[in-house]
Amino acid sequence: MATNACKFICFILLFAFVSQGFGCSGSFSDIYLKQSKTGKMIKNTPEWEVRLTNPCPCIGTDIVLSCVGFKSLTPIDRSQISVSGNECSLINNLYGETDFVFKYVWTEEFDIKIKSGTIACS
Repeated sequence: MATNACKFICFILLFAFVSQGFGCSGSFSDIYLKQSKTGKMIKNTPEWEVRLTNPCPCIGTDIVLSCVGFKSLTPIDRSQISVSGNECSLINNLYGETDFVFKYVWTEEFDIKIKSGTIACS
């Protein structure tokens, strides 16, 4: 009897966890940024990938990155990201449970960080 009660409680806890977006708090802090080398060299210079991940079903809006001194030897897709001064802004929203990726080519990794944005849950 105690085993069935334990299984039932575990099932309820698991359901509650899954129904909340796998533990997402529904705040902007759930969105994270990872940057790494792709392994490709272009003009003898490494290519870098910046990946913003939104693991929650909520939508990230008005996302601005701090990208001090950002440059690239190859063009950046200006329909996806806007670079102005020391800020890089996503043109579109970061929809729930998706990634946004852009690449650049430069000798060193830029210190790109999430600066601001909002989260909208339905």
